[in-house]
Amino acid sequence: MIQRAMVVDKVGTSGAEQNSIVRVDADPTAMVFKKSARSVVHAWICGECGYVELYAHSPAELYQAFTAAKSTLPDLS
Repeated sequence: MIQRAMVVDKVGTSGAEQNSIVRVDADPTAMVFKKSARSVVHAWICGECGYVELYAHSPAELYQAFTAAKSTLPDLS
């Protein structure tokens, strides 16, 4: 499981809608160049209760960034 992924909403400068993305930083302790991996996400939503699941289009890239960052993050167990 990839922990601490961030969902990033963007609206273009023209006000046009854009896809939501998730971001995982390979170097989260860096001040500037965090070597971020990003992926567009899409949602599955239950039409009865509203439960939502998000799915990343590029999970392998996110996982690579996550494993690179593991050495700098505190243990989440």
